[in-house]
Amino acid sequence: MHSAITLRGLPYENLKRKPLRTAALLTIVTILSLTFFGGTMLTMNLNTGMTSMEQRLGADLMVVPQNTAQQAEALLTNGSPSTFYFTTDIADTIKSADGIEQASEQTYISSLAAACCDEKLQIIGFDPASDFVIEPWIASQFDGTLQDGQMIAGANVDVSVDGTIELYGRDWPVVAQLANTGTSLDNSVFINTATVPQMVAVSSKMTKNSAFAKNADKAVSTVLIKVKQGYDAQTVADNIKHLDSRFPDLGYVYPGGITATTKNSLNALISYLAVFVSVIWAMGVIVLLAVFASSVNERKREFASLRIMGATRGMLNAIIVKESIMIGASGGVVGVGLASLMIFPFSSLIGTQLQLPYLQAGPIAIIGCAVVTLVCSTAIGIAGSMLTMWRLSKPEAYLTLREGD
Repeated sequence: MHSAITLRGLPYENLKRKPLRTAALLTIVTILSLTFFGGTMLTMNLNTGMTSMEQRLGADLMVVPQNTAQQAEALLTNGSPSTFYFTTDIADTIKSADGIEQASEQTYISSLAAACCDEKLQIIGFDPASDFVIEPWIASQFDGTLQDGQMIAGANVDVSVDGTIELYGRDWPVVAQLANTGTSLDNSVFINTATVPQMVAVSSKMTKNSAFAKNADKAVSTVLIKVKQGYDAQTVADNIKHLDSRFPDLGYVYPGGITATTKNSLNALISYLAVFVSVIWAMGVIVLLAVFASSVNERKREFASLRIMGATRGMLNAIIVKESIMIGASGGVVGVGLASLMIFPFSSLIGTQLQLPYLQAGPIAIIGCAVVTLVCSTAIGIAGSMLTMWRLSKPEAYLTLREGD
């Protein structure tokens, strides 16, 4: 025995009775919400990563060994781990150039595949006493002194339960883990200058790099420079080149230029995303309106019958709007869910593939974007239903009923 259908339950019954039409509408709204939410989240995450990158690049100039400028640039964004160095005597001479306000050395060591990670780690040796790039960032989460043999881990590094990382067959204690930055620093570990010779020694044994081992106590990968007020990075670089006949061949990296280049690439990608989302929405809205319009004729008799049974035009409009809300909200939820499954679990992979700073936006931004998506998907369904309501409001009920005779 069939239960009686009430006016309140009629919208759901109508959708259930026409599964093909309902599925078509749901599919369109799902695609629209997926592209809107997915495109917006990608844009937000790229912008968040760019902001984080700008905050982390505290040096005006990096001086690196010959033919390693590209590797150094990659380290600032999302490149592969690298090992390169010159020696402390070169670094000391560089720091004597005119126009330097602050200078600090760093040493880069690329690990072998480690138990803690899916890929190689970048090991960064720095001097906490002179550092002005990493230390301010570390200070927000670690206010102690980094002791010899200890490490600070980036956000993506998997620290074992006992608080250590295994590298080169040895367990290294981790005293802190840093917040996500959306850059290659998330796949890095940080050690102090005194620990660098230990790391170089164990690294050289595994990699058979005797030259590196020989220079273990004086290996420097870069001199980071903050220029004095009134100077620019290019001028200071020229001053360094004149200090020694070897120095014009060194690599000179300008983090500000990398930021500008990265921002241009990011803006181009965001423009493509905006065009893609706009095209999908334009096509989706056209198809949605076409489906609603095509359903008018088949629904004339249905609504005419309801009018004859006493339903007012307001009741009919309410039925159509409720159907649209159910379609829009359901499609919106499914679209947001699918986009979330495609984006959130693969943030690291997306950042690596794009070769751009990519940092997941905060929960408030994500929830806000999801709500806007649901509102938009529901609104587009209601807008489509307006066409049906307008078309059905023209003929009188009994004339509409006679059209089917």
